Amino acid sequence: MKKHKIFIVIMCCRLLLPAQTRTLDFYLEQGVKNSPLLKDYQTQMLSNGIDSQKVKAAFKPQVGLNAQAYYAPNINGYGYDAAVTNGGNYQAQVGVSQQLIMKKSKKAQFESIDIENRYLGNQSEISTLDLKKAITDQYIITYRDYSLLQSVQQVLALLNNEEEALKPLVQKGIYAETDFLNVRMVKETQLLSYHQSKMQYRTDLYSLNILCGFDDTAMVELSKPDIPLPAMFDAANSVLLRQYRIDSLKFANRKSLVDLNYQPKLAAFGDAGLWTSNLPTAYKNFGAGIGLNFSMPLYDGKQRKMEYQKIALSSQISHNYELFYRRQYQQQVQQLHETLRSTDELVAETNKQLELANQLIDAYKAQLDRGLVKITDLVLAINNYINFKSSLAQTTISRLQIINQLNYFK
Repeated sequence: MKKHKIFIVIMCCRLLLPAQTRTLDFYLEQGVKNSPLLKDYQTQMLSNGIDSQKVKAAFKPQVGLNAQAYYAPNINGYGYDAAVTNGGNYQAQVGVSQQLIMKKSKKAQFESIDIENRYLGNQSEISTLDLKKAITDQYIITYRDYSLLQSVQQVLALLNNEEEALKPLVQKGIYAETDFLNVRMVKETQLLSYHQSKMQYRTDLYSLNILCGFDDTAMVELSKPDIPLPAMFDAANSVLLRQYRIDSLKFANRKSLVDLNYQPKLAAFGDAGLWTSNLPTAYKNFGAGIGLNFSMPLYDGKQRKMEYQKIALSSQISHNYELFYRRQYQQQVQQLHETLRSTDELVAETNKQLELANQLIDAYKAQLDRGLVKITDLVLAINNYINFKSSLAQTTISRLQIINQLNYFK
């Protein structure tokens, strides 16, 4: 008996000792900071920035050095025809080329990179939303364990007081020894529940730390999660639906890129340097030249039409997904709001039941000294109090989970 009494006192003292307290915001910040997926998206967007610079560079004048030394010997009339080879070819030139019709091409390629960045940015936001939802769900579960642990500690303190109050009454013969053992049995059950709750809390806390990407084995206190209920829901501005608008831009850009293959192309080029077939007189063969290069496809077997058809099919697939998701979005939000209203009603009703159970225990305690209370009734009242408290904790947690889901859809 003395050991149990000391154990209860230690637990109650622990509630008063300062401990490290962590909030939901702390874990959300750690999770976002440590996520390799979010870092991957940022790196890809930086890489696209480099691609944009490459596009700019590709439309600037391209300068290159070309050199060639070719000798074709003709011995006693045997060898390549000198009229064809000139006996050799020696070339060293600096060449430059510049596209002249490039405005549409540059615009389409820049748009392609911009759309890819929008896609990556939106995916990053969706991944952040998914990660925060997962962390919040795990935090809520872990906070439930922490709340149950505190509730068990409070109940154990209550049972310890009742046990101490009952002990002299048993010695005076007001209550039987079996009454005392009945209260003791309830307390032993709660002690077992305490150890189970502590083990579960530790396990879920470790899972929360792993999800957030940091290594920590310390037992900490958790503050009650503050998860505001979103005021408005607008499917059109939802991050989850924004992807389909980006898809529309992507399909339009793909069509523009296809059209570019059928646009006329004009480029200017020039070179300067040495080009000769006779090394002894090479000093006379330094020169320069300029020219234009024009090309335009006339017929390719209607490949452009086929590409248009493929783009149209992809666009229709995306549109079908968007319509389905919009219907699903509205149904899920409506269902969650209805579930939230029912849960709020259940919380209010459970609070009333808990208050009644608490008043009944106080009434029994007031009559305990006079022996007017059946210990079985007191034990039943305490068990009811425990059940209502557990039910309230679970319902409150369910309410937070519903709000977290609603925040995901806002």
